[in-house]
Amino acid sequence: MELTKNAIKTLYDSRGESSSAEHPILQVINVKPVQAQAGTRYRVILSDGTYFMQAMLSTQNNELAANNTLQRWSLIRLLESICNEVNGRRILIILGVEVVGESRTKIGDPKSIEGGNASPSTSTTSAQSSNPSSVQPMDTSSSSNGPITQSTGRTNSALESSLFPITGLNPYQNKWTIKARVTAKSPIKTWHNSKGEGKLFNVNLLDKSGEIKATAFKDQVDRLYNLFEEGKVYYISKARVTMARRQFSTLDNEYELVLEHQTEIELCSDEVSIPKVNYNFVRVADVEQRDVNSTIDLIGIVRDDNGVNEIIAKASGRPVSKRELVVVDDSEKEIRVTIWGNDAEEFDSSGNPVVAFRGLRVGDFGGRSLSLTMGGSVKTNLDIPETTKLKHWYASQSSDASYTTFSSQAVGSIGQQSNTRITLNQVKQDNLGSSEKPDYFSARATVVFMKSDNPAYPGCPECKKKMVNDENGWRCEKCSKQYPEPTWRYVLTASVEDATAQLFVQLFDDQATTIVGISANEAMRLKDTDADAFSKAMNEGLFKTYNFKIRAKSETFNDTTRIKYSVVEATPISYVQEARDMVTALDKLTI
Repeated sequence: MELTKNAIKTLYDSRGESSSAEHPILQVINVKPVQAQAGTRYRVILSDGTYFMQAMLSTQNNELAANNTLQRWSLIRLLESICNEVNGRRILIILGVEVVGESRTKIGDPKSIEGGNASPSTSTTSAQSSNPSSVQPMDTSSSSNGPITQSTGRTNSALESSLFPITGLNPYQNKWTIKARVTAKSPIKTWHNSKGEGKLFNVNLLDKSGEIKATAFKDQVDRLYNLFEEGKVYYISKARVTMARRQFSTLDNEYELVLEHQTEIELCSDEVSIPKVNYNFVRVADVEQRDVNSTIDLIGIVRDDNGVNEIIAKASGRPVSKRELVVVDDSEKEIRVTIWGNDAEEFDSSGNPVVAFRGLRVGDFGGRSLSLTMGGSVKTNLDIPETTKLKHWYASQSSDASYTTFSSQAVGSIGQQSNTRITLNQVKQDNLGSSEKPDYFSARATVVFMKSDNPAYPGCPECKKKMVNDENGWRCEKCSKQYPEPTWRYVLTASVEDATAQLFVQLFDDQATTIVGISANEAMRLKDTDADAFSKAMNEGLFKTYNFKIRAKSETFNDTTRIKYSVVEATPISYVQEARDMVTALDKLTI
């Protein structure tokens, strides 16, 4: 196999331009591991038989060197690369490579492309002097207001000549510019703890080589938040590269960026060369092969939506909105997907949309289930081939088509026993909620009692956490804000009965409002001003029958274990629909 002539000179002269067109055949004449803070990187010397030059494997190709697939004298096909200057020397970043053969010795008598009579061995020594760990950190001295951010919207030829791939970024480079598309932009988030308070937002940045998360804190939020637009392409430089905090990111990158006062950002009109999305979709049927707590992307049709419900988060103690969806794809399998917060509140499932989920954590509830992580995203009806394919497939399915689940014995799985109405006596006989995981069931029952002495708590209008009343008004410790009045939210204990048994259940704000008929704000106003009117309003909710969806979970308090029943959904009886269901049931009995 012959080496590609003049390939090294062409790569060396590319000056920051990404190359993937010719796929030259080259020889590896040395491989050397380099210890960096993030782990081992591999420096490589590549030769075309006439010249050789210094190169470095991108992190996604490290495994080739680690397992000796790529070693000294290997013949490779260079699929994609980019040449950048590091400390005044040009280093080729290998983004894509394929090992195509081996040689017993060096081919030709290559000379250093950098000039002089350096041999490959001496070049290796000089390469050590450009070890990323020896690069001095960037000078972060700058005015507190930061540099002027340009937004010309044009292609900057000066910056184009020195572009750096996202996968090539590490904490030891001090001069780099990336051109990347904003694929996701978070809302501004605030925090308050013993160390202080502040705010932040983050964006996901994508180029042809990969994706990285960038975060701005405090005063940089005001400077940069309105500059970034999802879907637009930007030149970005002089940001700080740090180790990624995996618990807050779903991206496959060991690093992330911190946008600081010296960070420069410029809008770019060249959007064609940068991909719009970067998903790695897993089919529903293949989720079973993924490890529990791993993170995946998935695209599918929303077949069922259980609506928005509210739970109390264990970590923060404040209410959190959640929505459970049933998603199917052309593997003809369905899975439960839970989304949270604003995503849950704003999601519209009308018309069975095709939804692309990014950053779903795999759980083992009901065999397999998925939950959107903090850094995940939900996109509806994206303009991508997978969306069109799924729409055509689902349109060909009959309305009563059935799909398999991951565990037909799973009590809590949506579409199984959770949608099969049972009696309250069955709930007790089957000991639902006694296992480690919660059980879900549906039942028709009548509200016979509501505990009304303390029916609601004073919630923060912003974060919904319980507020305290002091001399200055109502204060939220979480948001560190003062309000003249709280937003009251129901947390009601009620007794429900059917013909077979009775249960005490807990009702949160949405479900309690459905049953009581007035908001918690109005109920607490009546409680403070007109006790008789308050009592009458609470009694209006009694002795009415609903179709309930209930969560049963075993809890231990003061060494006493009991099963707690929380209402997930309360739906008034539709007698027209009930009559139709009865007719359908009778038809099935007809011989």
